Amino acid sequence: MKMALVCHVMSRVLIFASLLAPVVTRAAPEQPPDVCLSWSVGLDEKGTITSLEAVNPEYMPALQTRLEPAIRTWHFTTGKINGQPAPTQTTLTLNLGFEPASDGDYRVRLRSLGTGPTYGHVVQPRYGDFALKAHRGGAVMLKVDYDAGGRITSATPVEGGSPKPTIDLIQSATIAVKKWTFKPERIAGHGVPGRALVPVCFSISARQQRSCLWKRDGEDKPLDSDRPIALSSVVGIDTNLVGSTL
Repeated sequence: MKMALVCHVMSRVLIFASLLAPVVTRAAPEQPPDVCLSWSVGLDEKGTITSLEAVNPEYMPALQTRLEPAIRTWHFTTGKINGQPAPTQTTLTLNLGFEPASDGDYRVRLRSLGTGPTYGHVVQPRYGDFALKAHRGGAVMLKVDYDAGGRITSATPVEGGSPKPTIDLIQSATIAVKKWTFKPERIAGHGVPGRALVPVCFSISARQQRSCLWKRDGEDKPLDSDRPIALSSVVGIDTNLVGSTL
């Protein structure tokens, strides 16, 4: 049995087997799969990066090292206190694709990016006995609110997951996620409450795990559940970078 949080296509967190242990799906040689990478970012009041630390430095370290000089040149809009910009900490997540280049190497293209919180403490949801015996999987999406300390204050199921989850899987995910904590964004050292989406994929096989999809932007998509999907962020990115090569 596997119950996983799916990082778009490539990186997965297998909660049942090993909490926060990435599993890399081997790509076909001609086309590497998309990947998600995240950094903890410190900004000064002018929006310049003052610190950049990989959330998972052991995952694709050569690619992270290659990207970091470019990321350090980006400019952000920071959080504010009483209307005034202030030093801010956030998590920056990039969804990256690979495209063949004429020299036989690959270009790295930025498919999407965002800022927001990241997970702190994660509790394994329980795969119910009836669902397990029936070989039933399901894609659960929860809308959560968290306070300035990162504690979950509410968790509400959102429709749109495929395979459609049964009530026992929804309840199991909700009970567990209410025990999770977030690492919220911080302005001048103070945590910022916020809202995010948390996708959870229940599966009993690798094939079923890959089939988990969630409705986003009118389309069914695999989502990065190694990280929450921020619905609010105090940080903005000043340049439209989506679609650029890095």
